[in-house]
Amino acid sequence: MSIEVPSVRHVAGDDGVDRVEQAWVRERPDIDVSSVGIVSRIWRIARYLERERSQRLAELGTDHATLEVLAVLRRSGKPYRMTAGQLTEAALITPGGISNRLDRLERGGLLKRSFHPKDRRRVDVQLTRKGVQLVDDVVSDLMDHESRLLTLIGTADHAELRRLLKLLLAQFEDPGND
Repeated sequence: MSIEVPSVRHVAGDDGVDRVEQAWVRERPDIDVSSVGIVSRIWRIARYLERERSQRLAELGTDHATLEVLAVLRRSGKPYRMTAGQLTEAALITPGGISNRLDRLERGGLLKRSFHPKDRRRVDVQLTRKGVQLVDDVVSDLMDHESRLLTLIGTADHAELRRLLKLLLAQFEDPGND
């Protein structure tokens, strides 16, 4: 499925969020409702992008949970290996959740687990060639797909939007987290 990208001319008029904001101004002129125009659009866009990503991943034969684990390992650099604990922390997954995912991915031949030779409590997780190939193919396709979703935004606006979103996100997240 692909989203039709509207023209700038098409989006210049009022949208549903504008109408919600205008209704609140009419009904509650005593409060500042200007955040509705920003927060509601971010929330709606996030829902549409999540749906698009989920559909695209399904078309590619995978899902968000699989991609998250494989991508964390792939971004770690060669030899694409981390401890299960590091992976749990980096992927923001509970220890129980990571164990189930790793079981499934290992059965699929996408990664292998091994005990550390000096500490049997430590489990190393490493991408297989098949895992590297899958994550590389999926990420390449997904980035192309998501870039097409942003074509309405010109280069200068793209940079400004990235800057503004980064500023907003810094209120909620430590900029040092991946």
